[in-house]
Amino acid sequence: MSPKRLSKAKRFLISGVAILGASSCASKILEYKNVEKLEENVEYEELIQVKEIPGQTAGKSEDSEKSETSNTSAEASKEDGKKAIKPKGKDKPADKKAVKNQSDKKKPKAAGKPKPVVQLQPKQQQAGAKMGEEKPRQPDYEDSEGFVGRRPESDPFRVGEKVRLQVSYFKMTAGYMDLKVMPFVEVNGEKSYSFEVDLKTSSFFSRIYTVDDMAQTFLDFNTLLPYNLTMKIRESKQIKEIRSVFNHNDLSASYWSKKVNKDGKEKEKKVKWEIKPYSQNVVSALYYLRTFNLTPGKKLQFRVADDGKNFMFTGEVVRKEKLTTDIGTFDTVVVKPRITVNGMFKQMGDILIWLTDDERKFPVRIESEIKIGTLVAKLKSIEKGQP
Repeated sequence: MSPKRLSKAKRFLISGVAILGASSCASKILEYKNVEKLEENVEYEELIQVKEIPGQTAGKSEDSEKSETSNTSAEASKEDGKKAIKPKGKDKPADKKAVKNQSDKKKPKAAGKPKPVVQLQPKQQQAGAKMGEEKPRQPDYEDSEGFVGRRPESDPFRVGEKVRLQVSYFKMTAGYMDLKVMPFVEVNGEKSYSFEVDLKTSSFFSRIYTVDDMAQTFLDFNTLLPYNLTMKIRESKQIKEIRSVFNHNDLSASYWSKKVNKDGKEKEKKVKWEIKPYSQNVVSALYYLRTFNLTPGKKLQFRVADDGKNFMFTGEVVRKEKLTTDIGTFDTVVVKPRITVNGMFKQMGDILIWLTDDERKFPVRIESEIKIGTLVAKLKSIEKGQP
C-alpha cells in the first residue's frame, strides 16, 4: 500500500495513521539540500501571524495529577499521570520551544512596518455567551448539548496533554502517533489552541520505510474554528511541506504543497476553493470530536475542508465499552465515523474510535480496515497536562 494513494477521507479519520502501513525498500529519510527553501511560504506567513503567550509551560504539576485521577480510570493513571512532556531543545523553556516549532522553526524577521492582520474568523463570532446571555449554537445541524454558544461547557483540553498510540499492522509495531495539546498562542491577535500530531515509524519498521511526519493546527479559542493546517512530511521516498489557511470570514481556503521525490525534482501545487461555514480540517476534526457529549445512540455531524474539497463528517456513538490497555482499564465510548462528499456517502472500510467516557475524552484506540488487513492504534501512554 502506498502512503500517497490514501483517500482524503481515510487520512482525516485516522490523522495519517495509514502512512505507517507503507511498504518499500528504503531505510532512511530522503536527503534534500534545499529543505529550507521548500519550507518557505511568503503568502502563508502573511496570512498567519503567531505570537507566544507568556507564562505557560508544557508540563504539569503534582496537583494536576491528583485533580485528574477521578476523571479517568484509576488503573490507567497510576504510571502515566506522573509523566511530563520533555522539551525537545536544550536549555530553553518548554513554552518558547513549543512556539518555535509552531511557527515553522523560522526566526522572526527584523522589526519594520507591522504587517496588517487578516481577519480569518467570522465577523459575528459565536463565542461563549456572556453572563446572563444565551446565544443559540451555530451551525444548527451540529449537536448543541453541553455547549454555550460555540464553547463547550467543559473544556476537554489541557496544555501539556499528550496521548501516545502504538500503531500496529499485522500485529507488528509499525510506529507511534502522538496527539498533543501545546501551549496557547495568539494567532492574528486572538487566543488560540495549538494542536500537534506526530507520526514516526518504529526502529524495526524504519528498515522497510521511514516516516517522521508532523501536523499542526491552530483553533480560535472562542469559535473552535481552525486558522490553518501545516504538515511537515519527512519520509524515505518524499519530503513534503503543506500549508493551508482557512478564512471563515469570506468562506474561502487556500492550500499549498511543495514536494520532492527521489528524483530530486520539486513539484508545487496551489488550490483555492470555497468552504462551507464552520468547517474543520483533517487534523482539528479529531480534537473537535472531543468537545461533544458522547452518549450511545447519539449521531454527530460537522463539516471538514481539505485540499480543495468539502466533506461532511457524520459519526454515531455505537456503544459503551470497558477497554483494557497496556496501562490499565478505561470506561470508553465507541464512535463509528462516516464521510459524505457532495451529499453522497463515501464507501470505506470500517473505522472505529474509542474515547474515554469522561470529560477529557482521550482517544485510546483506533481501528481502520484497509485493503489488506487492519491498522490498529492502541494506547501506549497518557500525559494529562496542566489542571
